[in-house]
Amino acid sequence: MINYTVKKSKKTRISYRIAAAMIMLVPAMQISLYIYGYGRKRYLVLILCAMLFLYGIYLLIHTFRKTEYDITYHFGEDKITVDHRWGCDEYTYDQVTDVSQIIPEDERFYSIIHLTVGKEHYVIPFSYKKETADQIYEYLLRKQSEATL
Repeated sequence: MINYTVKKSKKTRISYRIAAAMIMLVPAMQISLYIYGYGRKRYLVLILCAMLFLYGIYLLIHTFRKTEYDITYHFGEDKITVDHRWGCDEYTYDQVTDVSQIIPEDERFYSIIHLTVGKEHYVIPFSYKKETADQIYEYLLRKQSEATL
């Protein structure tokens, strides 16, 4: 069994939420001025403000996804267990549709494994842990080939 934990920064989530609030605040002020009677002939501005407000809502919702929190991956003998803030997901190796490893030019700094299970996409980063990334990638490939046989 191989375990690997991806740590996510709480400060990043908070800064995205603040940015989303700011992006929603400016169009909301403009829309409220439109409702009170100012700028009645500026329909294009109103449409752009509505789109910007919806984008702020999208950013805010994005900060609550399970991939924005710490995730622990357990690669067992017959299944993959993904522990995250909102619960635990279990997948068998025959449910894995794609496994790929992204290696940059200078592979000493980082490596990334992209794991696709149905509609779920997991991006597993490895900073300064190339050996661990290679070990998990080979393990996933071996288990996926065993599951398809």
